[in-house]
Amino acid sequence: MGRSYYVDEAVETYFTKIIQQEKPYVTGLLIGHCSMQRDYVVLAVQTPQKDDQGEVPEKRAGPSKLDDIDEEWISIHASQVNRMLPGGLLVVGVFLITSPQLSKDSQNALRKLIFAIDKSSKKNRLWNLDENDVTDRVAVHVCSASKKNTCRTFDITDPKSTAKPADWKYQNTPSPWLTIDCNVHVDLTVSLSSCSTYQEKQKCTRQGLTQWAKELENAVILFNGQVKDSDGDLVEEQKKSRSVAHSSPQVISANILVSSNSFNRSTALVQACKSSLRIQGDVKCRGFVSNNKPKVKDAVQAIKRDLLNTISDRCEIMFEDIILNGSQHESGNELCPLPQRVFVPIPGSNIMLCDYVFGDETEEDLQNRFLEMLDQEVYYKALAFVEETNNKDTNENEHELPHDSHEPEKPSNEETHTVKKGGSTKLQQNMGLLMAAAVVLLAALISLHYLNE
Repeated sequence: MGRSYYVDEAVETYFTKIIQQEKPYVTGLLIGHCSMQRDYVVLAVQTPQKDDQGEVPEKRAGPSKLDDIDEEWISIHASQVNRMLPGGLLVVGVFLITSPQLSKDSQNALRKLIFAIDKSSKKNRLWNLDENDVTDRVAVHVCSASKKNTCRTFDITDPKSTAKPADWKYQNTPSPWLTIDCNVHVDLTVSLSSCSTYQEKQKCTRQGLTQWAKELENAVILFNGQVKDSDGDLVEEQKKSRSVAHSSPQVISANILVSSNSFNRSTALVQACKSSLRIQGDVKCRGFVSNNKPKVKDAVQAIKRDLLNTISDRCEIMFEDIILNGSQHESGNELCPLPQRVFVPIPGSNIMLCDYVFGDETEEDLQNRFLEMLDQEVYYKALAFVEETNNKDTNENEHELPHDSHEPEKPSNEETHTVKKGGSTKLQQNMGLLMAAAVVLLAALISLHYLNE
């Protein structure tokens, strides 16, 4: 028996909206949550159009039009969407809406997309799949004429995987979710030995973060101040029934405890390096797990991966910004703010999406990015700025800056974010894809200390 996917009704409405566009085919991503108990789909997002790509032609002689599907472009889109998903959410699959004439080639096209996206997502990921992960990804084909959908899954761990049938079940009411909130203080130093260019520093940073990720493998997480068995229930039966009765989202507080001797070293580690990169600040982590018999191990996985993802993504976004737009500092010590995190709710659900923003980005930048990457209209008042700038830490580090260094913009007394309203859009591009990162200035600051050799 195949897997069953419980799909929010909003996804069906979204498909109907796309069908009304009357295009030969439309590709897109499915966002949701996978677990051993159930699989959910909460959002569907069509692939954004390239700047140099016109409308898909209605008629064309030659091979199937599905041969024109740009796997690389869709993989890049998936990588950017992954940055905007908090813990517990992931790209669970892809969809393809075609005219009846193209339906016969749909399964082969979907299979290629599934494996192309998985290959792309592994590149900068700091964690590996484990025995608790569901490795099936869903591929949904919808016929634009009959509106009939065909749902199949592929095992991403098996390159020779064949399609397996699966159930696609729409539900009238959104699935209930538990929110896991966690504040983490991060203070780590990455060695940048023999790194002369920002591309090399970016690569060294990935390697350093991979080592840091290993420290979190055996970290202990407290939920509401308690240690719980990983195979046990996250929420007690009494509390679950009360939560359902009041129909209010339940938030669980988490704390991450990392052992000081994670690597079991008995001696100090000495490394020769030309420079180092320090990442320091308070990070807001957030994960979502289904309220249908949630397990402790699901919450542990969601929070750990959210912490790893948010640090890795911010570093990647910072280096992309420097490489694409140039650095203001070519020598001396640098104090560069990492982009800050902001959350925004999915309409009709207590699940939230996230994005990252630099201090000079505008409200329009943020709105355009959500519209392009996730096809979601975002209103400024709905944004949740959850990370506060630590002015004390900033002031203490000011003496390390040369006179010509950039000092991060400090927030006003009323707000902790520095997103400006109005102004021109300044979206970053990654291989032609308009994207970047969005919202508030966090306390995470990176300082590149150039040491004397």
